[in-house]
Amino acid sequence: MRLLTWCTLAIFCIFLFSIVAYGTERQLRQNYSIHIEIKCMDTAVEIIRQLPGYSLDSSTGTDQWHRSANFRRRVSNDTFRYVQEVLRSLGDVTFEMENASHLGAHMLDTDVRIAALEQELERLTSIMTASTTLEVLIAVNDRISIVSRNRDSLIGQRNVLQVESLGPVINISLHQRLPGAPPSDPPSFGQRIANGFSSSLRNSIRAAENFLVGFVRLALPAFVLIVIFVIGGLVVWWLFGRKLQGIFKDTKKASVFTKPDEVKEMEGDIE
Repeated sequence: MRLLTWCTLAIFCIFLFSIVAYGTERQLRQNYSIHIEIKCMDTAVEIIRQLPGYSLDSSTGTDQWHRSANFRRRVSNDTFRYVQEVLRSLGDVTFEMENASHLGAHMLDTDVRIAALEQELERLTSIMTASTTLEVLIAVNDRISIVSRNRDSLIGQRNVLQVESLGPVINISLHQRLPGAPPSDPPSFGQRIANGFSSSLRNSIRAAENFLVGFVRLALPAFVLIVIFVIGGLVVWWLFGRKLQGIFKDTKKASVFTKPDEVKEMEGDIE
């Protein structure tokens, strides 16, 4: 009973640590938005076009006192942080937001539903092949059309999810004040405090997440090996330790009971 309890506890710990360690590697839908006040629009646009990834959409605009440009790009997970730092260096960041949602459960549910519809199509096709009446053929054909449309719709959703998991989407908004433009009202003291606090909080949370993930990834292999050795030792002791202990006890008892006879024999020889 004790061995079973230890095994259950070890399996639960391994499962928990695996979730924490590899949760960030699951497929994500990531979005990042940033608004930047820049000095030179042409230079900033050229830098953005040279960034890794590819453009999804772009637009520019100009009025009497301002120039603006908006870009929507997709980058890989490996280059996301690099692109983020380059964008922050273009000018004064006035707004920044990052969010992500896991796609794993949605993709798994879509795969299961597609598989179920494909099985239903196979069953309906076999029914149509075996049927001989016109009414059955018409009903089965209508059902096949409905199931096929549902399956194709789910396949389209699955493809969209796969594209969204390829890398983060970055929404960039550039804003330049032209010479002679009237000065804008500076942010209030409360706004500056709130912006600084939110920026520090985001950086602290990001640093804590990176530290936790790194620590767990380093500790998980060692923890798994320790658990395996402990379980193996308990199993070996459960299977062989008691038998060996019983053999030692029997040997000790036998030696205790045979010793007086040996002593008597030695005394008889001496006499």
